[in-house]
Amino acid sequence: MDWKLRVGKNILKARTAKGWSQQALAGEAELSLRYLAGVERGEENPSLETLIAISDALGAEPATLFE
Repeated sequence: MDWKLRVGKNILKARTAKGWSQQALAGEAELSLRYLAGVERGEENPSLETLIAISDALGAEPATLFE
C-alpha cells in the first residue's frame, strides 16, 4: 500500500472515531481544510511537523498514523 494513502486513511479513521469533521481537525491542527482533505486522500505529502500537528490534535501518537 502507498504510505501516503495509508497515513491518510488512518487520519480519516481517527478523525471519524472522534466524530470530527475535516474542518474541526483542520482548525485544531492549524491546517487549511483543502490541505487536510488532500492528506486524507493520499494526494499530499505531509511533513513530519504536519503529521505531529495532526496526531496532537487527535490526541494520538504519531506512530499510530503509520499502522
